[in-house]
Amino acid sequence: MTERFPDLEIYLMKGDPAKVTEWLRSVLGEINAIKDTGTHQHWRSGGMDIYMNANAEKNFSSLWFKQNDTPWNTDLEAARAAWHALETEVRCSDSGWEESESDSGKEGWVKLNARGEKPFNW
Repeated sequence: MTERFPDLEIYLMKGDPAKVTEWLRSVLGEINAIKDTGTHQHWRSGGMDIYMNANAEKNFSSLWFKQNDTPWNTDLEAARAAWHALETEVRCSDSGWEESESDSGKEGWVKLNARGEKPFNW
């Protein structure tokens, strides 16, 4: 059984807030806009906060589900759903985040795009 992550974060190439909102509504139901500055969005669905930062990393927007009250257990499950719904490249960590004394910086990533799903170093 897959361990459920307490929060989820995925990265969307040139994420479009309007399309993301539409997708989130189709999956989660009611989504309330809390803040929209053009580059930063904050939505709430039930007791879950969702944040989107358009300028997270080069051409990628981050989408962070602060509390994981989603249908997905892991970042990768959320990334797969986003890829199918939004049809844009999606990236995510290949495992959960864990703080450790020896931060090796070897966290792996997975990217999903028209060529498939594959691991890579970001």
